[in-house]
Amino acid sequence: MFARRTPHALLCLSLGLFACDGGGGGPSHQGPAEASPAQCPGPDCPGCPGPACGPQSPAPAKADGSRPELAHPAAVEWILYELQARSANACHLDLGEPWQREACAQKWAPAVRYHASEGTCAELDDLEAIKLGTLDDVLADTDDPRAGITLRYIDERVGANALWLMPVFPNNDREALPHPCDNLGSPYAVTDYWHVRPSLSRACVALGQDEYSLDGDPEPDAPCFGDDALQQVIDAAHARGMKVMLDVAFNHFGHGYRMYDDLRGVQVRDRLDAGEGLDLLWDFEATHDDALLHPGPTDDLADLATLPPHAAEDLALLQARCPDLAGQALLRGFAMWRNALDHERAAFDCAAGSLEQALPGFYLAQDRWSPAPTASDVFRNDWRDVKFLFHQATNTAHSHSYVRNREYLVRVLNHWVARGVDGFRLDHSTDFNNGLSTEFWRYVLAKVNHYAALRGQDRPVYLAEEFFTQDGMADLVDILTEGYVTDITARRGQTKDAGRVEWVLANAERFNGRANVMAALETHDEHRLTEGTGFDVWTGAGFHGLGLTAHTTPMVLMGQPLGSHAGVGFKRSTLLEARFADHDLDPLVEFYGALHHARRAHANRALRAAPRHFLRTAEGNVDQRIFAQVKWSGDGNVVFVVHNLWPGAVQQRYVIPPHIADALWLRAGRDYRLVDVFTEQPMGACRDGGALAQDLFVALAADERLQWLRLEVCD
Repeated sequence: MFARRTPHALLCLSLGLFACDGGGGGPSHQGPAEASPAQCPGPDCPGCPGPACGPQSPAPAKADGSRPELAHPAAVEWILYELQARSANACHLDLGEPWQREACAQKWAPAVRYHASEGTCAELDDLEAIKLGTLDDVLADTDDPRAGITLRYIDERVGANALWLMPVFPNNDREALPHPCDNLGSPYAVTDYWHVRPSLSRACVALGQDEYSLDGDPEPDAPCFGDDALQQVIDAAHARGMKVMLDVAFNHFGHGYRMYDDLRGVQVRDRLDAGEGLDLLWDFEATHDDALLHPGPTDDLADLATLPPHAAEDLALLQARCPDLAGQALLRGFAMWRNALDHERAAFDCAAGSLEQALPGFYLAQDRWSPAPTASDVFRNDWRDVKFLFHQATNTAHSHSYVRNREYLVRVLNHWVARGVDGFRLDHSTDFNNGLSTEFWRYVLAKVNHYAALRGQDRPVYLAEEFFTQDGMADLVDILTEGYVTDITARRGQTKDAGRVEWVLANAERFNGRANVMAALETHDEHRLTEGTGFDVWTGAGFHGLGLTAHTTPMVLMGQPLGSHAGVGFKRSTLLEARFADHDLDPLVEFYGALHHARRAHANRALRAAPRHFLRTAEGNVDQRIFAQVKWSGDGNVVFVVHNLWPGAVQQRYVIPPHIADALWLRAGRDYRLVDVFTEQPMGACRDGGALAQDLFVALAADERLQWLRLEVCD
């Protein structure tokens, strides 16, 4: 049982699955039911008691249609916490308690400078007064969200075990911004996928360097990037048993993309010169590249002295053509030169400072079919701050351009996996505008997995935001984002009753075990759960708990456990205003934490398992006030889940049909008890399994959101 407030006097009533005997009456011990040898897993289970030690092999498909376990089980072990690093730990000198203001005054934070090339912003002074966060802030040793959103807080208090970082890469914040007050630009308008923004690193801030330190002449030979700060977050997360997921958007780049690459490897042009057919690249062993085992960008001038012969020859050709290139401009120019096809080298502009100027063929032409011939002929839609990449695999006249782009993006993902990243969120994973398709991802993910395996790493977990070809992407990724948020919040006016909840959870199973549907009530693209839903923060938290009882991947957005009402702004300077609230944050945080820790506990593994049955009343009906289901795992773990969907005292009696009782190993003639998964306390006296199946009574107080009760055999 868990409630916002549950008076002790209501305990027996609200946990009324058994009658409270007032004196702690023990089990009735009527003796175990007989079981055949085939039903008993071994000598450690005398009498074959069922939930304590059920069948050891996965359970077969059940009559209620429960689905098999996923092929990649890590996806159901993760509880994602989505974080925007710039705003999670941002602060303002005028907000919060005196100690928070003092901490803000001492905070290392990047200077916010307005770079937009057009328009003016009337609120710029207010935006620049916000002191932004860095990745270093996430490492602070505190579990108090008022002091910071940290790994310790996320792990110990919130109970999430996977950190989803919204894009941490340099991004376009100057050209064609959607709004003149977007002083930071969208993090999804990436301008360099090989590095972390310097402004996210306290070390770079101390040196006075940021994304614009690479502007002008001369540029620093060894600029400061935030890569080490991210590495520290990855290492600290792993030390806690947590995972780290990066967010990437490969259907477009931001304006002014600065090209870096791992230049030791074999490029597409090298393979063409060697007479290799591009189809051979699907054979990862035949085209093995040692450089992909231990990758890293060529971003230091010293790297040019250690190039393999084939790359050194290319460097000599570039320097003969462009003798004035030096510093970082030389390194980026060399990356573009190495990726250039023959016709692109013939037209190579030594003064080109960005990818679209030097190699416009990386991008989609306005005809939405061919590579762009010039930087001015790139396809644009209402996403003004980005340019779309060329991914038209079916345009066989330009297969070399398609494969060149594909191999570059393989190297990007492979680089971050080699640094310890555990998964990726694939933004807008397919796109009919530029041809980005499941064929692209089938190759890219397989190749990244291949090199991860050679390094002895686990296969990354992949989460796809997919609108168009969900069924196809379900064969390639572990998690899909679309559907659940819209369905469960039902902002279009649908009644959020038990029938609606059952439909949403069943719809989340639509890929039949090939992929999960992420269970979330908030994302960076969505409204907060209290907006337009009828939820308050406690009712919304109860609905969040519904996803935690499904065989899927739950996600919680930063600020959600704090009851934040403000959206996640990421194109302008914002902060997580709930950190500076004048009310007690602890009760709601503890509620979320208890739910997440219960979901993750091995003792409650049925919550993560696929088999489930939606409970019905003795009359065979759905009580629309109460969502009730039973979950079970292949090894006999059983948890009953009861949610009081909306404030109001409720009670009901449910019946467990015989075929479900068999699946639960719930036997007449054997005694069972229900245990509160949050307190680990037995809820009343033991009861005979047959009687329990015929009369499962539940009662929840008006302010009690849910009960999760584990079935155990009485001694």
